[in-house]
Amino acid sequence: MAEYQIVCVNTEHEHRHITNVGTGPNSALYDAYWLVADVRNAIDVTGDTFYTTSPSTGDRAEAYSDNCNIGGCIVETIRSTADEDADNNLDNLRECRPPR
Repeated sequence: MAEYQIVCVNTEHEHRHITNVGTGPNSALYDAYWLVADVRNAIDVTGDTFYTTSPSTGDRAEAYSDNCNIGGCIVETIRSTADEDADNNLDNLRECRPPR
C-alpha cells in the first residue's frame, strides 16, 4: 500500500466534482496526474492512501471515495475528511495545470 499527497485538483460540473488530482511531494509541483476513477480504485481496491496537508498547521486530511447524490446528481468522486483546517480541504486546493 502506498501513500500519495494530493497537491492540486481539477473540477467540473455545477457541484465542483473532482475529476483529476495531482500528487507530489509539495504544493508547488505535482509529479503524477490521476483520474478520480483511478484514485477511487487505488483507495478501494489496492488500499492506497491519498491525503492533503494543511500549509498553516501541517495537519493531514485523508481522501475517501464518495458519491454525489444531490438533486439527481449521481457522480462517483472523492472527498477529504472533515477537520478544523479549511486549507487542506480538497475543494480549497489549487487547480492543477493539465500535463502536456
